[in-house]
This record gives sequence, C-alpha cells and structure tokens, in this order.
Amino acid sequence: MTNLKLKPRLLEICNLIKPNSKVIDVGADHALLDIYLNKYKNCNCLAIDISAKCIENAQKNINKYEANIQTKVNDGLQNIKLNDEIIVISGMGTKTIKKILDINITNDLIIVTHTDINELKEFLINKKYLITLEKNIFDSRKYTIIYAKTAKNTS
Repeated sequence: MTNLKLKPRLLEICNLIKPNSKVIDVGADHALLDIYLNKYKNCNCLAIDISAKCIENAQKNINKYEANIQTKVNDGLQNIKLNDEIIVISGMGTKTIKKILDINITNDLIIVTHTDINELKEFLINKKYLITLEKNIFDSRKYTIIYAKTAKNTS
C-alpha cells in the first residue's frame, strides 16, 4: 500500500475513533480519513459527499489504497439509516453542520469547524448532546474539534 499521510486535523479525528468502529463521514471529499480508518483501524466506513465529483475522486483514492469503503452521493444524512455509527463532519461551517444535524439523531458525533463554535455548541446542547471533548488544532487555520454524545450514550 502506498504510504498514506494525513493532515493534522484528520489525524486528530482518527485518534478519537476506536478500532473496529462503524463511521459515517459526511462531506468525505477525498475519503482519506475513511481510507486511514479502514486500513489502520479496521473501521467500516461510509463516505458521503453532496458532490458526485468528490465521490468520484474518493473512489479513485479508495481503489489506489485498496480500501474497503462504501461511498454515496448524498445531501448530508438525508435518507441514511442510522444505527450506532460515529458520525464525522469535518471541514464545513457551523451553519452547514447544523443543517445536516437538524434531524432526530443519537449517534456519537465528531465535528470539526472553523466558524461560530459557540453557536455550534449551543445547538448541540439544545439537541441534548454532552460535549465530552473540545480541542483546538492548527492546520492552515484554527479548527475546533468536538466529540459529542447524547445522554443515552454517556452511561
């Protein structure tokens, strides 16, 4: 396998995910996060992006790295059957993240944003989420990584 090198922000996300997890990556772009999780942590990943071109590029990377990842062109989590997957949303602004998460959901969330962090935290708290980790990381700009769980998932 070709050596896969992730940006610090993506590597930090990977460090938060346990081996053998099920992951839905919303806004997967190039799917490098998913490839890393699949190859190095044996995670079962679904890479979603609203852009067919991004999913096409993601599929090229998946083939290049010989990873086993499902892909889907989709608008956020609409019409996705959720079970116990960890949902990752990275590289979007808070308004887009809120739109994606404005559904009935209880999955663990890993969210990375660079805009309106207090607005995002208030939104999560209103959805009955507990923020269990908040960390700033610098990767070309300042990003905030949030790990959030619902009350049912914190016990």
